[in-house]
Amino acid sequence: MSKILPVFLPFASCGNKCIFCDQQAISGVRAESDLLLHAEKQIDKWQTYSTDYDEIAFYGGNFCAIDKNIRISLYEKAYNNGIKKIRFSTRPDTINNETLSEIKDYNISLVELGIQSLDNEVLKENKRPYTSHQAIKSVEDILKITDCGVQLMTNMYKQSKYSPVDDAAVFSKMGVKTARIYPTQVLRNTHLNYLYEQGEYIPSLLEDILVTAAGMYIHFTAENVKVIRMGLPHEAEESNEITAGAGHKSFGDMVITLVMLLYMDMGGRIKYSGYKKAGRELFSENFNKYEEVNKNNMQEICSILRSEYLENSKRFIEGQAAFYADKLKNKANN
Repeated sequence: MSKILPVFLPFASCGNKCIFCDQQAISGVRAESDLLLHAEKQIDKWQTYSTDYDEIAFYGGNFCAIDKNIRISLYEKAYNNGIKKIRFSTRPDTINNETLSEIKDYNISLVELGIQSLDNEVLKENKRPYTSHQAIKSVEDILKITDCGVQLMTNMYKQSKYSPVDDAAVFSKMGVKTARIYPTQVLRNTHLNYLYEQGEYIPSLLEDILVTAAGMYIHFTAENVKVIRMGLPHEAEESNEITAGAGHKSFGDMVITLVMLLYMDMGGRIKYSGYKKAGRELFSENFNKYEEVNKNNMQEICSILRSEYLENSKRFIEGQAAFYADKLKNKANN
């Protein structure tokens, strides 16, 4: 497994500010005008702690919209410091013939696309400057050259509870390598906070986003897509910048617990405690009869769950998953 050196470039060349976004609050890294110097400082700092990094990741902002000379300088800085692989995150609207050639020429190992949604109305209302067609085409074009990851959100402004699950179903079958699932939380210095204060945006309840994220996780894992994050980074959760919206420091653990509870509910012969030992309490008989679940079995488990529950995303969200999500919410509140 690669040891990744993270470099955060908040708002770098975004061109516009999405209504939900405050990358400084999310990453804990302040934006600076000299991007190259800002990145070099972070690289040098991390390499004083360790020289064993074999991959670098440029997060935040809109990497492929940064001045090309700066991008190339960053690639060269990484390779000259012994880094073997480079990944970055960017928006779908920056993927074109020029950037695709650059991805190939500099052996970029993975490109993460901040897609968020495939609903064109949701994209427009949240000031995402591309369409669902552009998003899908960008993934297809990147996959012809290298690995691709996708970042999706739940409970965006004007987004239904069901569409994120359907979005995950689409991308899971396209051959993407990784996925991130971010529940929308209201950050203080955003237009979404204004909409919330005006009563125009209603944040989700924790139990609702748990169900949605579980459906997304099942789709991705069933197709062997690695879900590398669920929930905002700890820096955001621990800051005072979140004004509304459900979240939890153990959000990822809660989602996986919900998935396993559904599997045990349908007769899955495993024992799994999970978040605050919910499985042990709700399925005590499993702990007398069965063996601990093997992480290598997660793809098979999610394939079974997808077949059983996810033919219809609305039925999934309003069905048995909601019952167990409510149990987990109560544990979180207690």
